[in-house]
Amino acid sequence: MRYLRYTNYQSGESGLSNGIMSIEVGAVLAFLTNRFLLLEGNRSPPANVVSYGDRVDNSVPSRVTDLIDIPVAWSNVEDIDTSSLASAELSDKHLGSSVFYLPGTVDPQSLDAQSFANGRENWLSATGRFEDVPVLSVSEDRDCENPRLNLTYYSYFFYLDAQTRRSVYQMLTRMQAKRELAELASKVAGDIGSFNAVHLRRGDFKVTYGVTTLDRQPWEAIEALDNHFNRDDTLVIVTDERSDPFFDEIKAAYPHHIFIDHHILDEYRSDFDALPHRDSIALAYLSQLVAADSQDFIGSMTSTFTAIIQRYRGNRGKREPFKFLWNELPDQGDRLERGRHPVSECIPLDHGVMIEESSGPYSWNRYSSRIAANWMREWPEAFLTDEALESGSVEKNPAPAARSLVQLRPQSSEILVEFEGLGIQLSCHVPRITTRLCEAFGVRAGNDKARNVISRMRIDEQDKEFALETDGREVVGAKSFEALAREIKREIVTVLALARRRHVWLNGFSFLRSGRAVVIVGDLGSEADWLPDGMCGHGWELLWDDVVPIRVDDLTVTPFGRSTWPKGAALRIDRHPYPLAGLIVANRQLHRRDEISVLSPSVGVAELIGACVDFPIDRIRAVERLCSLVEKRSVGLLSYSESQRGAATLTEPFVQAERDAYEQRNQPAPAPSLNPPPPAPTEKRSRKKKAAAKTTVRKSAQKKKTGTRKTQGRKRTV
Repeated sequence: MRYLRYTNYQSGESGLSNGIMSIEVGAVLAFLTNRFLLLEGNRSPPANVVSYGDRVDNSVPSRVTDLIDIPVAWSNVEDIDTSSLASAELSDKHLGSSVFYLPGTVDPQSLDAQSFANGRENWLSATGRFEDVPVLSVSEDRDCENPRLNLTYYSYFFYLDAQTRRSVYQMLTRMQAKRELAELASKVAGDIGSFNAVHLRRGDFKVTYGVTTLDRQPWEAIEALDNHFNRDDTLVIVTDERSDPFFDEIKAAYPHHIFIDHHILDEYRSDFDALPHRDSIALAYLSQLVAADSQDFIGSMTSTFTAIIQRYRGNRGKREPFKFLWNELPDQGDRLERGRHPVSECIPLDHGVMIEESSGPYSWNRYSSRIAANWMREWPEAFLTDEALESGSVEKNPAPAARSLVQLRPQSSEILVEFEGLGIQLSCHVPRITTRLCEAFGVRAGNDKARNVISRMRIDEQDKEFALETDGREVVGAKSFEALAREIKREIVTVLALARRRHVWLNGFSFLRSGRAVVIVGDLGSEADWLPDGMCGHGWELLWDDVVPIRVDDLTVTPFGRSTWPKGAALRIDRHPYPLAGLIVANRQLHRRDEISVLSPSVGVAELIGACVDFPIDRIRAVERLCSLVEKRSVGLLSYSESQRGAATLTEPFVQAERDAYEQRNQPAPAPSLNPPPPAPTEKRSRKKKAAAKTTVRKSAQKKKTGTRKTQGRKRTV
């Protein structure tokens, strides 16, 4: 008899999902080497022991092997004495930094193998001197300077040819939840019906270094959910902290919510009590199984509990990209405290989906190197799909998710305004106004069902005056359609600014040229000499007027309508986000030289406060967003005497940039410079500048609680 003596990750002193991952690797190693598996550290995972009073029995908590069938011959290491047998250690390296392959079937030096390795240089095999050794050990060493641990996803660890992978994946289909658990999970999910699920990790993340749980706000979670879910649908929440006040706003936003652990204990008490194991670890695993049956799912980054749910969903044919609530990783050099560090964007997300930053045949080739590919997230290469089971091939480049954009659609006498997953319903009972609103917002006839409606507005006409109500309260009266359209948009923006707090909402105009947007705030002149007219006359396209939302995370501007039409402006209304090229504060001064100058960050933020729609709503957050925006994009001051000359002054740098880009595309690359580039500013210096800007802004904000700007020959109060 030949044995594989395998140590479970941290000798079992970890979480449930880490234990599952580690034991899976041990089972595959035993399968590939045709050895009897001896598990060391097969004990219950303490991280998932949660008290539910007398509703669960934690006196004998479950082990992974109590919950999951192990499809190879195995035993606990203490049950078989191998002390008299010769043994050899497979590796002295962390499995997460290693690749296991079978010689004779693959070439570890091939381009594909090197892409799979993703920079790993420790290639392992169990042939040669290991073939005849009675005991092959894969142990851990947690006390050395570079700990040797057995934690990795099987998809990232085993580099196999198609035939071998097919055999391994077929074996893994038998490594499933035990029948009693699987049947109960299926029953619970079936009774709930159609539902979405979220795993929002709170508990141990509050005391773990390198995550931002204590600094995240409920509105951030709600925004992430709204990007993908409908508030009218059932939301299954997977967490072990139902009583955390963090969930209060989420419960209000998603009234049809279920905390799945308590739901099982409340509604399926007898079924749960009939299980061979009725402890909190079994309850956690049941929660994973139920969540895997959801229509859509979003989880917590760096959580292997989330990753197991995502993989189980992929195994069941649900192929949408993995989605995360937010980035959890810190910037390099950030100060770490338990449960918190400065909120970072080091792992870019597009509405929860990681953005590919590189290229390569395997998923882990294409994302940030900050992601520890062996445990921070699972990969589509792990899915036990029909194709993988039949041919051994895996899908290496799944299609990216389509980005959620602004959409506006009429529904009978109603217009649905959707912005990043939220809906605002406009009901208009004046046919001619409905038609004009459709024209102004660029909508077409349709009967799509409204989703995530957070506000309902009603438009009526009485005595030749339009009345606008929001959620049953009268907001404003308007005597012209143009005034009504502006007030509708202003009211919509106020509602959205409260719900979508990643944006900065500015009173201003945005213009498009060469695929990039410029946002202009400040004094745009009078109707007789209006700067937007000059911009359109110099080849710019009006992208958005009156109010401009800038998503600070990725510096994009997304339009969703217009209420006015400058002379010569195209009537096309685009729904796509455009990169923000610049921020301009316009200052009209007669008899002055037309020029553009760059404002300091503190002055730039102070100038933008006067145009910031959401500043009166949430001053602290608005200032923080403005500081972050100005840190990424400087603010220019346009001094101009009349609209045409001001537009020409603003256009010239972009025309020159277009010329330079054209010449660069059509000329050979220049010789490399012998002079090194100047050093980039340090993180410390950047933080000092940001702190200084915030200080200046707070002082300015105390003096400038209201701001005005002249637009179209009138004053506006912000």
